[in-house]
Amino acid sequence: MIGPFDWIDLLFLVTIALLVFNGIRNGAVFSLLHLLSIPIAFGIAYFFGKPFTLFLASNNLPVSPLIGYVIVFFGSVLILHIIGTMIRGVVRAVPLLGLGDVVLGGLIGFVEAWLLWLVILLVIGGFLHDVQNAMTTGSHVIPGLNITVSQYQTWHDAYNQAVNNSIFANVNSFFIKALPALPKLSGL
Repeated sequence: MIGPFDWIDLLFLVTIALLVFNGIRNGAVFSLLHLLSIPIAFGIAYFFGKPFTLFLASNNLPVSPLIGYVIVFFGSVLILHIIGTMIRGVVRAVPLLGLGDVVLGGLIGFVEAWLLWLVILLVIGGFLHDVQNAMTTGSHVIPGLNITVSQYQTWHDAYNQAVNNSIFANVNSFFIKALPALPKLSGL
C-alpha cells in the first residue's frame, strides 16, 4: 500500500521520467550497449591493460600501468559507443524495428531507474544498519559520525518509508518481494 506522497516518491518519479525519456531517445540497442559498456570495458582493460602498457614501454614511451589501463578502458568505452551509435542508426532506418527499439528503450530506462534506486537503497540500508549496530544505549551522539541520534532517527524513518510505503516499494514488489527494513530503534 502506498503511504502519503513525499519527496522520496517525487525523486523516484523524476528518476523514472529522465531515464525512460533517455531510453526512448536512445533506443533499446544503444541503451543496452551503453549499460553494458562499463563492465565490458573493465573486462577489456583487465585482460589487455598489461599487454598494452608493455607494448608502450617497449616502444620507449614512459607510461605508468595506471595510464595504460585507463587508455584501454576509455578507448574501449569510446569504441563501444561508436558501435552503438552505428547500430542505432541502422535500427532507426527500419520502420517497424525502429519503433520497437524506441519502445523497448523506454522499458530499459524504467528498469535502469529501478536498478539505480535498488542499489542506492541497498547501500544506504547497509550503512544505516551498521550505524545502528554501533550505537550505544543512552548516547545522544553517534560515535565517529558526530550526528545526533535524532538525526539518525530521521534517516532511519526515511529509509523505512522508502522500502515499505513508497511508489518505489510498490514497483520493487514486482521484482523483489521487499527490501529489508531497519529494526525499530529502542532504548537509545
